[in-house]
Amino acid sequence: MTATTEITTGRPSLERGWTLAEHGENLESPRLFPLRSFPCRVGRQSTANIRLLHPTVSGLHAEIGRAGQQLHVRDLGSRNGTFVNGKRADQWTPFNEGDLLQLGTVVFRLTVEQAAVTPQATYASNDVNDLALALAQFDKLMDEKAYMAYFQPIVYAEDGSLYAYEALGRSRLFGLNQPAIMFKAAAYFNMEAELSRQLRTEGIAGLCAKGETHLFLNTHPTELTDLPQLITSLRFLRKAYPDPAITLEIHESAAVDMTNMRLLRLALNDLRMGLAFDDFGAGQARLAELTETRPDFLKFDMRLIRNIHQSPERMDLVGTLVKVARSLSIATIAEGIESAEEAAACRQIGFELAQGFYYGRPATAQTYFAQKAEVAVGI
Repeated sequence: MTATTEITTGRPSLERGWTLAEHGENLESPRLFPLRSFPCRVGRQSTANIRLLHPTVSGLHAEIGRAGQQLHVRDLGSRNGTFVNGKRADQWTPFNEGDLLQLGTVVFRLTVEQAAVTPQATYASNDVNDLALALAQFDKLMDEKAYMAYFQPIVYAEDGSLYAYEALGRSRLFGLNQPAIMFKAAAYFNMEAELSRQLRTEGIAGLCAKGETHLFLNTHPTELTDLPQLITSLRFLRKAYPDPAITLEIHESAAVDMTNMRLLRLALNDLRMGLAFDDFGAGQARLAELTETRPDFLKFDMRLIRNIHQSPERMDLVGTLVKVARSLSIATIAEGIESAEEAAACRQIGFELAQGFYYGRPATAQTYFAQKAEVAVGI
């Protein structure tokens, strides 16, 4: 649909009863807006055919038109955009039954009137709604660098003293609250690697400004498919921050191409960076990779650690893997420790390092350094 003249205007729709059904979490009584005549303008203004008093909705936000039995929607220059199933609708965009229409952060599902009273036709899963919001916000996330670094301490298992921090990406935008949904949206645009690179830069900038000397930085598995680009990004990072100790985390499931891993290992050595295999044991314990591409650190998946003190069999299994790692001079990190009992069991097994809510939740650099200042002055 390319021209407004193709859209039917001012004529009631008698053949079908289209309805916009409000969509989202915790909606006890979703609002229903029947579409009776076209064009139908939606916005905050009193002149809008459908008036939405919401701060993310513009005065005249979007227009819905009809061509035969096909609805179309377009944005009217709104501040926060109009989206159909997460895709921008700056021009006339087809809009079908079951589609999600997002105006700012307000989301609707298009139904026919007969189906509007049917719960499964009116409501979709929260996952679909969350993804639609995330897709709508992703451009803003990248263009405005609306992300920030959080940090979680990695400590010595024996006494809980600080060893390093892991940098974790977070978003300031509604709809992109969790890292998983950030990367799910990035995957839609094939931008997982770019997002991962930007979050690494944000992480090291945030902590090095505070004078810390060891930082664990994450990668996304897609970065291993373009090794030259990954190594180039790490060279820029090291040039910008020549002093701090840096360890690069690779998910163990991505460490499958031994040629690539050996090349990465050589590059990291040249850049004075360490290598960690993350979530070890989440899939298969890749012992061959440990011997061929020996990482400096092995982070054991939290599912192996959860309530480990209640499972002697799991303690024996994990203990054996810890001994294998230590025989190869690989430092072991227990992830996801949440209780004193789990911490004690991991010390008994032989873990050298530990991480988890028991030692500290992810927080901003300002939070951790404020705590340090309090300790220093004896507060």
